[in-house]
Amino acid sequence: MLSVEHVSLSLNGVNILEDVSFTLHKGKILGLIGPNGAGKTSLIRAINGAVNIDHGKIFFKKQNISSLSVQERARLIATVPQNRSVPAGFEVRQIVSMGRTPYLNWFGKTVPQDEKIIKNAMQRTNVLKLADKLAEELSGGEQQRVILARAFAQNASLLLLDEPTTHLDIHYQMEFLDLLLEHVKEEKTSVIIALHDLNQALRFCDEILLLSQGRIFAGGKPKKVLTEEKLSEVYQYPIRIRQSEDESPAFIYPKY
Repeated sequence: MLSVEHVSLSLNGVNILEDVSFTLHKGKILGLIGPNGAGKTSLIRAINGAVNIDHGKIFFKKQNISSLSVQERARLIATVPQNRSVPAGFEVRQIVSMGRTPYLNWFGKTVPQDEKIIKNAMQRTNVLKLADKLAEELSGGEQQRVILARAFAQNASLLLLDEPTTHLDIHYQMEFLDLLLEHVKEEKTSVIIALHDLNQALRFCDEILLLSQGRIFAGGKPKKVLTEEKLSEVYQYPIRIRQSEDESPAFIYPKY
């Protein structure tokens, strides 16, 4: 379980996160939503140890994140960053293999168990057939699946994703999120995912944190958080929610 306790973060004298607290249980997907500058990326960076927090504590599996080495954190937490760029000159298999770095010996060599995990990660993300291709030559959607495969190969119990569907067309967005959901169900991985698409947050997340100016404005089950009143206030634009007759997830859109 992840426990974030009264976390505050400032950069250059500007408060980025203020008194953020929440818990995330095993096998659950927590969605981070909110306007640009709300603190979504900063919260992810605080959890994976990329930035030092000013106040508060972050525990995962009862271990204080700040007390762990880079290698220890990498065995617990995998991150899919906002930037989708892949290193030039590397084949897909090589990039996915990077996910095993925290487990390699002094010689940096993979063992049969590593190779099995790498192959499984590529199978799960449907990139095994692309294993020998240069990642830089793939489409944006394919590259994002390669990055997801690398994260899966890391075998971490907590997966952090920062707006992974941004700049992908609808087909690749839904394919990516379906693959993620399947992985969570099978591996019981805990996930925090920052999303801009409110409908995706409603469909794929077990719980939602609605952030505003570095604070948690609301948190809980999607239908509790994603209300016209809360969204309109945070996004400072009128939002309407329409429920379909079959009670499928609501369609959220600006109210004109």
